[in-house]
Amino acid sequence: MDIATSKEQIIINGILHAMSITEKDVVDDFKGSISKTNKNGLSFAVWARRSDDLENQFAKHDDIKVFHIERTKLWQIDPVFDKKTGNIYLLFSDATLSQVRNKYVKKGKSTHYSVSFLLKNTGLLPMDGETVELVPFTEEETERLNLRRQKDIEKMLGKDAENVKNVIIVSVSYHEGEAIAALLQEYTANFELSSERDISFMLDTTFSGDTTMEDDGTQPVETEQPLVTLKSIKKTE
Repeated sequence: MDIATSKEQIIINGILHAMSITEKDVVDDFKGSISKTNKNGLSFAVWARRSDDLENQFAKHDDIKVFHIERTKLWQIDPVFDKKTGNIYLLFSDATLSQVRNKYVKKGKSTHYSVSFLLKNTGLLPMDGETVELVPFTEEETERLNLRRQKDIEKMLGKDAENVKNVIIVSVSYHEGEAIAALLQEYTANFELSSERDISFMLDTTFSGDTTMEDDGTQPVETEQPLVTLKSIKKTE
């Protein structure tokens, strides 16, 4: 997957700018307005700051839309949509993406929003060695699950649902409160990796240490998640 146009570069740069915001950028404000002794809710505050930053990054671009979608009373997602190409970009930490993907592969189904969105990638083929064996479902069960996914997309996007053509995931890795690596990835409708590009060079970071790291825990998720890294998934599939 190549970042071939200046518009794509604008989108990726804007997303990475927002995803570079971590707890260290928010904690002082959090202590001043919420609590000096309790960090409950700090991770949500990080995503709230990222949401505002995305709006600021794309304010001058009429053909780029940031969705603010409430998934629960406490949590929303903020995908970025390119109206011209139909590409929608989902934002993840690498650890959370691995957890969500691993759970889907294990159960063959999931109510996570990313699984719903990936229905839009029907037709993409997995990279060599990335085919996964899912829990077998009957044709009727598969049709019912896909219908639920389609309805979830429509609920999230409303009239814009039919304009989304392709789903792209931006996955960012963190170490000690710094974004140190990033990937641009496409997955099939079955969460098989279809294409991947390292976009770490587009991050504004001064970190020069070991890039093997764990996430800093700043991304809330919808459901329980087993702690499995993306690297471990690749080794076992």
